[in-house]
Amino acid sequence: MHRIIIKRAAAAACLAALAACAGMGGNHGTSGGMQMPGKTPADAAVAATWYNPPSEFPGICLTQFKDGSLRFDGGFAFFNPGRWAYDAATSELRLQLAPTPSLALSHAQTVLHQNLLRVEATRNTLVYAVKADTQAIGLGGFVFYRDTPCPARRG
Repeated sequence: MHRIIIKRAAAAACLAALAACAGMGGNHGTSGGMQMPGKTPADAAVAATWYNPPSEFPGICLTQFKDGSLRFDGGFAFFNPGRWAYDAATSELRLQLAPTPSLALSHAQTVLHQNLLRVEATRNTLVYAVKADTQAIGLGGFVFYRDTPCPARRG
């Protein structure tokens, strides 16, 4: 009789623990990783890509990885390493970049940077309004287009 009660209690405790884990924000450390609204990239490790095509400067790629890291290629490497987070409830994308003294100054005019809501200078973070239909964000005076494939990295 005691064994049945112990087994049922153990099973209930396991279910409660799983339910608690499922309710935690984000899914850091799991194979699924963090998600972004919109198209799902072909690369399973990538949550989203943003690309500024070449014009008078070479193209710049911003890659958000599902583990919460982000990386710039082709330009803006001084912002590496970076982290990102997305809050679906507020539709806010937070890009936390490597410490850069000019981040707040260069982004102070949020109206000049497409979808930029605010700069959290003490955290080196740019906060954008991003929904499933958001096509671009502005960063450092450049427009980064969403879901545009980045060219393959060299080297």
